[in-house]
Amino acid sequence: MKGQAALEFLMTYGWAILIVIAVVAALYAMGIFKLPTGGLGKCSPCFPPGSAIAYVDHNADNLVIRVGPEDIKDVSVIIGDNVVASQEGTFPSGSKITFTAPGAFKDDVKVTISYVSATSGLPHNVTATLHGA
Repeated sequence: MKGQAALEFLMTYGWAILIVIAVVAALYAMGIFKLPTGGLGKCSPCFPPGSAIAYVDHNADNLVIRVGPEDIKDVSVIIGDNVVASQEGTFPSGSKITFTAPGAFKDDVKVTISYVSATSGLPHNVTATLHGA
């Protein structure tokens, strides 16, 4: 009698433990327990509000920005002291610019965008940190 009660107790709780393990394994497989990379999104801090450019998106090889409230020209992407991509010409307000630099944006990287205001002709630099592409 005591043996049967003990066996029933172990079987009941054994199945319950197996179900809990299966649920935890399923949640883990779905990535529920993963922390967000960088914790701050893909760009932090992004380009300052009111600047002539805005961050759109990036992956390991490409960076996409949008031209802000004023036309700009001769835009370059600088990482450290190296220009990794540039595009010459005038870009109207609201247009998107895509820069391609294989592997340049794959890790946390501080990016400086250099451009010239088409209205005033003055050069400007804005900086952002891009996180895990």
